[in-house]
Amino acid sequence: MRAVFFVLALASATMELGAQGSLASQGYGYPTGQLSSASLGVGGSTAQTDPASPINPAAIGLTSRYSITMLFEPEFRRTSVGGAEASTRTFRFPNFLMTGAVGRFAASASFSTFLDRTYSATLSDTQTIAGDPVESSLTNTSNGAMNDARFAASYWVTQKLQLGAAIHGITGENRIFISRLFPDSVGVGGVTQASVINFSGRTYSLGAVYSPTTKWLIGASARFGGTVDAKQDAELLGEANMPSRVGVGASYYGIPNTTLSARFDRTAWSSLDPLGSANMTTHDATEIGLGVDVMGPRIGGVATVARLGLRDRQLPFGLRGDQIGERTFSGGIGVPLGRSRGQLDLAVQRAARSAAGVNERAWLLSIGFGIRP
Repeated sequence: MRAVFFVLALASATMELGAQGSLASQGYGYPTGQLSSASLGVGGSTAQTDPASPINPAAIGLTSRYSITMLFEPEFRRTSVGGAEASTRTFRFPNFLMTGAVGRFAASASFSTFLDRTYSATLSDTQTIAGDPVESSLTNTSNGAMNDARFAASYWVTQKLQLGAAIHGITGENRIFISRLFPDSVGVGGVTQASVINFSGRTYSLGAVYSPTTKWLIGASARFGGTVDAKQDAELLGEANMPSRVGVGASYYGIPNTTLSARFDRTAWSSLDPLGSANMTTHDATEIGLGVDVMGPRIGGVATVARLGLRDRQLPFGLRGDQIGERTFSGGIGVPLGRSRGQLDLAVQRAARSAAGVNERAWLLSIGFGIRP
């Protein structure tokens, strides 16, 4: 029976957040990683040294002039448990960033998705009303996210070392709707349950970028401190510490026309436990990214960059006590536009997630566009 699929919904309902039709969107949602399309193409391996990814505040100084970048990322998922399957799709705009540099100083303002909880899933089933079986449809929809509004600044201490700091404002909301509809001919009205959860908080981050030689670029950053609270329909549900994060990444340029990159991150997601209930399982998570970019084919006489990557990580919100694992293979291309005053980055990701006997496969398409006036 297809209703078996919604064991996910029953297992993951917390604080009346409602049923969830996706393995990736358990708890407060899916951590997008706050990465640019270029970094996603190489498995997130360049995030610590990528000016367009709001991860390391020191990295913004690697851009030499004003720039604006934005990202569009649709995702198509198929989740299966036993013999039942369900498909969901999500359309995100997870990253917008503006950066400017003057001399040794650089500053940036960005708005990115921290935890995304946007999906829609519909199940057809049969209900018994007054002793008679009646066809119906159950729809579970969530729109919204916990977002990160960051202001960052960096300074070149020497030609090899740059330091940065940032303050992050946490905002956003989840709008959740669960409805059951019956055919008009039955004469039975539908039922809808709606709820809104709002988030507000703050946190801070520090970072450094160091180039010991022309062949190496190393970045490291940490996020720490601050709190976040959740309110459901204006009623305070709880307050928790923001998850701390530490990470390091390195890129090697010693091979002509080739860059090899790697990154390691560790995030203490369990600090969000006070926002949830005993039904919500939260885990600290590790992320590893490996990638390579090489000189790609010429398009319209312009040299491009081709990318390949592998990203292996754990997701913060588990299912029936199990932590969800995600492995993503990615590829992409970067195309300069307008005599390098613009940049188009495309990345395709194939993600596999699993936990507690549930499997999910997803395609993600990332389209990034940058302008350097």
